[in-house]
Amino acid sequence: MLTELESALNNFIEIYHKYSMEKGNVHALYRDDLKRLLEAECPQYIKKKDADTWFKELDINKDNAINFEEFLTLVIKVGVASHEDFHKE
Repeated sequence: MLTELESALNNFIEIYHKYSMEKGNVHALYRDDLKRLLEAECPQYIKKKDADTWFKELDINKDNAINFEEFLTLVIKVGVASHEDFHKE
Protein backbone atom coordinates (compact mmCIF):
# COMPACT_ATOMS: atom_id res chain seq x y z
CA MET A 1 0.00 0.00 0.00
CA LEU A 2 1.37 3.38 -0.99
CA THR A 3 1.70 6.25 1.42
CA GLU A 4 -0.02 9.56 0.65
CA LEU A 5 3.29 11.04 -0.51
CA GLU A 6 4.08 8.05 -2.73
CA SER A 7 0.61 8.35 -4.27
CA ALA A 8 1.14 12.07 -4.86
CA LEU A 9 4.47 11.37 -6.58
CA ASN A 10 2.83 8.75 -8.79
CA ASN A 11 0.14 11.31 -9.67
CA PHE A 12 2.81 13.77 -10.88
CA ILE A 13 4.25 11.05 -13.13
CA GLU A 14 0.82 10.04 -14.45
CA ILE A 15 -0.15 13.65 -15.18
CA TYR A 16 3.14 14.29 -16.98
CA HIS A 17 2.71 11.16 -19.12
CA LYS A 18 -0.95 11.92 -19.83
CA TYR A 19 0.17 15.02 -21.74
CA SER A 20 3.60 13.89 -22.98
CA MET A 21 2.15 10.78 -24.61
CA GLU A 22 -0.20 12.84 -26.79
CA LYS A 23 2.62 13.12 -29.33
CA GLY A 24 4.11 9.75 -28.44
CA ASN A 25 7.23 10.99 -26.64
CA VAL A 26 7.06 9.95 -23.01
CA HIS A 27 10.06 12.21 -22.24
CA ALA A 28 8.83 15.52 -23.67
CA LEU A 29 6.05 18.02 -23.22
CA TYR A 30 5.92 20.40 -26.14
CA ARG A 31 4.57 23.94 -25.99
CA ASP A 32 0.97 22.99 -26.85
CA ASP A 33 1.11 19.96 -24.51
CA LEU A 34 2.18 22.20 -21.65
CA LYS A 35 -0.57 24.67 -22.48
CA ARG A 36 -3.21 21.92 -22.32
CA LEU A 37 -1.74 20.59 -19.07
CA LEU A 38 -1.77 24.05 -17.46
CA GLU A 39 -5.31 24.81 -18.64
CA ALA A 40 -6.64 21.50 -17.32
CA GLU A 41 -4.51 20.89 -14.24
CA CYS A 42 -3.46 24.38 -13.04
CA PRO A 43 -6.08 26.88 -14.24
CA GLN A 44 -5.53 29.22 -11.27
CA TYR A 45 -1.85 29.61 -12.07
CA ILE A 46 -2.14 30.45 -15.75
CA LYS A 47 -4.16 33.48 -14.74
CA LYS A 48 -0.93 34.81 -13.21
CA LYS A 49 1.48 33.57 -15.90
CA ASP A 50 0.53 32.38 -19.40
CA ALA A 51 1.60 29.06 -20.93
CA ASP A 52 4.24 30.62 -23.19
CA THR A 53 5.89 32.34 -20.23
CA TRP A 54 5.83 29.09 -18.26
CA PHE A 55 7.34 27.22 -21.22
CA LYS A 56 10.23 29.67 -21.60
CA GLU A 57 10.89 29.56 -17.88
CA LEU A 58 10.75 25.76 -17.61
CA ASP A 59 12.74 24.82 -20.74
CA ILE A 60 16.06 25.10 -18.91
CA ASN A 61 18.12 23.24 -21.53
CA LYS A 62 16.46 25.16 -24.42
CA ASP A 63 15.56 22.04 -26.42
CA ASN A 64 11.98 23.23 -27.07
CA ALA A 65 10.52 20.53 -24.84
CA ILE A 66 9.85 20.12 -21.13
CA ASN A 67 11.38 16.95 -19.73
CA PHE A 68 10.21 15.42 -16.45
CA GLU A 69 12.89 17.15 -14.38
CA GLU A 70 11.89 20.51 -15.87
CA PHE A 71 8.24 19.66 -15.19
CA LEU A 72 9.11 19.16 -11.53
CA THR A 73 10.21 22.81 -11.46
CA LEU A 74 6.61 23.67 -12.34
CA VAL A 75 5.36 21.38 -9.57
CA ILE A 76 7.63 23.11 -7.05
CA LYS A 77 6.70 26.65 -8.14
CA VAL A 78 2.97 25.93 -8.22
CA GLY A 79 3.29 24.07 -4.91
CA VAL A 80 4.98 27.05 -3.25
CA ALA A 81 2.34 29.44 -4.63
CA SER A 82 -0.45 27.12 -3.50
CA HIS A 83 1.07 26.86 -0.04
CA GLU A 84 1.25 30.65 0.20
CA ASP A 85 -2.37 30.97 -0.96
CA PHE A 86 -3.41 28.33 1.57
CA HIS A 87 -2.00 30.40 4.43
CA LYS A 88 -3.64 33.60 3.22
CA GLU A 89 -7.11 32.16 3.78
